[in-house]
Amino acid sequence: MAEKKNTIPGNSEILTEQNVKKEYNALRRMFRSVKDDDPDKMKLLERIIEEVAFQKVAMKAARADMIIHGLQTTTKNASQKFVKENPAVQTYDKYARSYASNMKTLIDMLPPKQKKEVSRVMQLRGDM
Repeated sequence: MAEKKNTIPGNSEILTEQNVKKEYNALRRMFRSVKDDDPDKMKLLERIIEEVAFQKVAMKAARADMIIHGLQTTTKNASQKFVKENPAVQTYDKYARSYASNMKTLIDMLPPKQKKEVSRVMQLRGDM
């Protein structure tokens, strides 16, 4: 009988520099119209976008791990067995909190007219 393959790729296939770059480019396109004379503000914007891109890819990897391995794992220590939370759950939770905070910061940096438009696009993409 042929071995059944998971439809979700492993973490090593999701959390790659290439995937982070794709997310970065997608986010950068959404915020490309932000032009400011303050170079420090633009550097901050770029750093936040880079961080958000990584956070999103890390959350995808953690989510895939949770789907494959479940929310709980069994740990064996000598003759004892323990059921504990999958470490991916904690990882996902931590990244999700900071991701939401960073996205709010990015949206707040937009001009008022664009805030509404970007918020709607983020909702459609499933980012918020």
